[in-house]
Amino acid sequence: MAAVDGKSGPLCSEAVITDGAWHRVGFTSHGSHRILCVGDQEVARDAEPAPQGTAGRLLIGTGRTFSPGTYWTGLIDDVRIYNRAVKP
Repeated sequence: MAAVDGKSGPLCSEAVITDGAWHRVGFTSHGSHRILCVGDQEVARDAEPAPQGTAGRLLIGTGRTFSPGTYWTGLIDDVRIYNRAVKP
């Protein structure tokens, strides 16, 4: 997950998906921590609060500078953003 409005750093995971199947990837921010999940497994968490009410950018699939090596490898489909809790 890339920075939100350039104020939060990336939330990185060591999770590698190479089986060629589709996987659900979820990201949530609770104001005190951010969580990244692949399927139903948490793969990364940090204590850095994400900015609330920002009018900035949410970058999905690339780093803030769009530099080589910061791009997501694979396909991204059916992106949804909610302002409420959802059940998988």
